[in-house]
Amino acid sequence: MTCESCAGPVDRRTFLKFMVGGGVGAAFGPSIAALAQDTTARIRAKACILLWMGGGPSQLDTWDPKPGRKCGGEFKAIATSARGMIVSEHLPRLAEQARHFSLVRSLTTGEAAHERGTYLMHTGYAPIGGLPFAPVGTIASHELSRPDYPLPTFISMHAPVPLSPIFGERHLPFTIQNIHDPIPNLRPGVGSDRAERRARLLQDQDVAFEEGRRGKEIQRRHESSKKAQDLMATPLLRAFDLSKEPQAARKAYGGDFGQMCLLARRLVEAGVPFVEIGLNGWDTHGNNFEQVRNLSGQLDAGFGSLLKDLVERDLLRDTLVLWAGEFGRTPEINDRNGRDHWTKCWSVVMAGAGIQGGRVIGETDKDGMEIRNRPVLVQDYFATVFRALGIDPEKKYVLSGRKVKYAYNGKPIRELF
Repeated sequence: MTCESCAGPVDRRTFLKFMVGGGVGAAFGPSIAALAQDTTARIRAKACILLWMGGGPSQLDTWDPKPGRKCGGEFKAIATSARGMIVSEHLPRLAEQARHFSLVRSLTTGEAAHERGTYLMHTGYAPIGGLPFAPVGTIASHELSRPDYPLPTFISMHAPVPLSPIFGERHLPFTIQNIHDPIPNLRPGVGSDRAERRARLLQDQDVAFEEGRRGKEIQRRHESSKKAQDLMATPLLRAFDLSKEPQAARKAYGGDFGQMCLLARRLVEAGVPFVEIGLNGWDTHGNNFEQVRNLSGQLDAGFGSLLKDLVERDLLRDTLVLWAGEFGRTPEINDRNGRDHWTKCWSVVMAGAGIQGGRVIGETDKDGMEIRNRPVLVQDYFATVFRALGIDPEKKYVLSGRKVKYAYNGKPIRELF
């Protein structure tokens, strides 16, 4: 695990330092679900999971197929549980869950470079030098968390999240690099003799440190020490332990991407407001169909299982799930059997937190070259995200002396609510 605000791998010590700096609270009771309820009951009970498709996924080979057209390529389309909605044949589990999510097939943006498109689709703003606009994860962490929540409030896994210090270190992304060992060497020391001995040793050392010192310096030291001990003791750390899941569930989610989806579900269930997961490899300028077939298998197992789990655990109504990349791919198939960058009309997926399922917003023409109806701007997409999370899209923060809206003049997509 790495912390985006510091260099190098994140182990137990760095994890504690990061969390103590953010102002964590005391230990809680035995149940993760109960803990999350206790610590979030007095705020908007919302969370968000963003599935980030790094490289720019092909909308025609996933959510907006064009069967029978040359641009449609090698894949067939299949029906879904949502009336009138079709998707790629390589997304059968997601086809079964379609009644729980909606497609926006008419998103139009203007940034065709990977880095700029990634920035735009995380912040709602094109990059401007010297202005670190806040990504949606940072805003959600700031708005939906409370100071005494003991875990990181913005967790990122294999996703290139832009950094903005505007709301403080607490709301920067905390990055997990190894899904099989999310927090190396960090184990709760509840009731252990060793933990108690170390706490007493620290107290003894504090006595010597405090001689000749008074006031806020000592108070901050006491608070920091207590917060670190509380964090080490909270049973919420069990949320990071995938071994607690039944083997059948872990198998259903599939490989590493699926395991990240499973961890995201556990983290949201434990009260983490924002989790981002990356599935990279969608920059398919060549050999598009073989690559997308492989990626779709990973996506279908992870995303499909995640939606199924969220529905069965009654978490989807309070959890917004997003699927997006930095742009789409061209309808034309190039001479390398690939597709190039395309921003004119492409697709995103939205589910949960008040988003109505089974709907298709917008339509592209028969070859996916133009939007036939209901164009959606990136500002509208972000306004929809914030409304679903219970956050005012018109709210502003101050950045380099300027007031910046969470969603710049965007309007929520009314058909989704």
